[in-house]
Amino acid sequence: MTEQTRHEIEITGVGKVFGQGETAFHALRNINLTIRTGEFFTLLGPSGCGKTTLLRVIAGFEQPTTGSLSINGQSVVGLAPNVRTVNTVFQNYALFPHMSVAENIGFGLKMLGRPRAEVAATTDEMLRLVRMESMAHRKPAELSGGQQQRVALARALAPRPRVLLLDEPLSALDLKLRKDMQSELKRLQIETGITFVFVTHDQEEALTMSDRLAVMNAGQILQLGSPHEIYNAPSERFVADFIGETNFLNLKVTARDGSGATVGLPGGATAQARLAEGISPAPGDTVPAVIRPEQVQLCPPGEGDMDGTVTGAVFFGTDTHVHLTLSDGQPFTVRRQNSADQPEPANGTPFGLRLTPGALQILRG
Repeated sequence: MTEQTRHEIEITGVGKVFGQGETAFHALRNINLTIRTGEFFTLLGPSGCGKTTLLRVIAGFEQPTTGSLSINGQSVVGLAPNVRTVNTVFQNYALFPHMSVAENIGFGLKMLGRPRAEVAATTDEMLRLVRMESMAHRKPAELSGGQQQRVALARALAPRPRVLLLDEPLSALDLKLRKDMQSELKRLQIETGITFVFVTHDQEEALTMSDRLAVMNAGQILQLGSPHEIYNAPSERFVADFIGETNFLNLKVTARDGSGATVGLPGGATAQARLAEGISPAPGDTVPAVIRPEQVQLCPPGEGDMDGTVTGAVFFGTDTHVHLTLSDGQPFTVRRQNSADQPEPANGTPFGLRLTPGALQILRG
């Protein structure tokens, strides 16, 4: 397999500037990114981070100010959206209200001049793929939000694009339906083998569906990797804070070794910490460290790595988030699995905190 066939999208040094002079806005800054053929790739970040602008550059709705972009090994800079081998699903679905489900799905094929028999066969195939065979003759107004989204997906998939771009397509759905559609999207991507590029600000969507994801902020990619890599080994504070809940601690380095560092914990104990890529703290440095709430266990006072006092507890059904203050005043949260015989800890209760070995990490910045 060649490099070009493995890499569906290659983006090199892409920048996008809106406006000129002092009022110019740099929406994208030196984006370098390769998206593999057949993967579910997610652009994740807060509003205004540049993720939708990057999606629009890939689609051809915006042209890059600088840099290069290729799809399937062919440069597409300057090409209009309709001549690129991509399709886009938008937030509002944009279905034709006067057409039936089947007519909506087949519309793009008709515009491409495909034979009538091919349009009919492909429409039937797409209806089966999104499990809407019984609704082929309904109009969009007769469908639920989730059903309308499936029609929009089927319509986008019908021409068999090499890449399907999805711009926050689940944002208008309620929580339960959104979770159901997360599974449906992943199923569709696996069954079709098409490269999906998904834009979202929802960390759960990114973690549950993606093969890889890029965390963006201020027009830049801060970290790229699998959901497991980014959740368990964030490179810097913004990534750690944006992906899931976490505890931040300011700790002093007491010793260094080749792959990590020893840090002093509140209360006087020490612990081993992993280092984010590219940092090399020296003994005596005060560094930002991170550990997830589920990587800590409550235990009797004095029997853990440090001690804390409960300041509140929030019940989430399957677990409870126990909020504490450490002995040096730093706030800390522990996620504790619930059981029927386990009472909610009262404010003022002292606990020991036992850290999972290897879970503590020192971040950049």
